[in-house]
Amino acid sequence: MVLDNLEIILQNALSKYDIGYYHQGYEDYSELIRRVAQTLHQSCLVLTSQETPRVIRRLLGENLPVRALQLKGLQITEVEEIFKTKGAFWGSTSDLHQLVESYAGNPLALNIAFHKIDKLFDGNISDFLTQKTLVFGEINQLLKEHFKRVSNTENMIIEWFAGNYQPVSLSELRSQMSPTISTPQLLDALESLQERSLVDNNANLFSIAPMTREYINHQLIQNKIRYNIEHRQHPSQKHPSITTREKTKLSFNIPALPVVKQQS
Repeated sequence: MVLDNLEIILQNALSKYDIGYYHQGYEDYSELIRRVAQTLHQSCLVLTSQETPRVIRRLLGENLPVRALQLKGLQITEVEEIFKTKGAFWGSTSDLHQLVESYAGNPLALNIAFHKIDKLFDGNISDFLTQKTLVFGEINQLLKEHFKRVSNTENMIIEWFAGNYQPVSLSELRSQMSPTISTPQLLDALESLQERSLVDNNANLFSIAPMTREYINHQLIQNKIRYNIEHRQHPSQKHPSITTREKTKLSFNIPALPVVKQQS
């Protein structure tokens, strides 16, 4: 059995306590997953999700029937193979590397970028990169939907990364975060952001993809513009601090694949 996009029955993460919990009326899925994981049988349940339900977190283990697989971004050689099926593209090796890194190897985002490069730049990757615009159309919508599920703490962390271009260690990040964010909150949020492929951890150094940074900074600018317009129209009214979210918060992701399988 395959349950695709399981996150749609999970609550939006309004706070760290909401991550991995089901919407009201869907709690029985937790019991289904638990029974499949803990009962002897010869079946297999595969779940695809941007978030891991809490019941699965408690059952995971390398030598246990329940395992979670995080899909990583495409590598250069894999992207080159996709190029061959899409049409005539050209550019230097460094251009191709930059393109893949900009989209964190995400196949859907790269596929959208391929179409744009083909139609508007006659297949010239370098010309596309010169525009310094990674987020547009469908990619913008994907990110918008993904960020609706980000918690307040996660949002604060992402905003910080948007203004800091160098990878940082956990201790460095801790020193830069607001004291209102406790260490347990920070650890939970980082784990959740990695699970959604919004934050990358390479050799214990954390960073975000250029595509994600561009999207967040654009949202910050737009929010600031809206704030200034509203403030001029209603100078006597107080306004909340600027955030990357609208009322529903700023989805993008290569989803994790929690796999629930009981060995016979």
